[in-house]
Amino acid sequence: MQKLKHKKTGGISFMTAMLCICFVVVFILCVTRFSNLVKQKARLQAENSSLKAQSVALSDQLRQIRAQEELGKDNTYVESIARAQLDMVYPGEIIFRVTADKNK
Repeated sequence: MQKLKHKKTGGISFMTAMLCICFVVVFILCVTRFSNLVKQKARLQAENSSLKAQSVALSDQLRQIRAQEELGKDNTYVESIARAQLDMVYPGEIIFRVTADKNK
């Protein structure tokens, strides 16, 4: 029996072709993953900026609330609010209201 001889055609071997295809697939997967990471980083940076702005706003609001709380401890301030907005008076005080005459 004679052995069949295969002629080399000068092309690339099957193994080389498979390695090239695997390299291309891995490269595409890496590029896709990197792209996703870049997008995620940009999104997280935007969210971080938004949260920092929100934190500053909440700190200002907290500072205002604490300032109002301190004013609430001041008896003079409480008395002025009670007199102006609630029409409260001390016992024995008389309030005179002056109104415009509508008949003139």
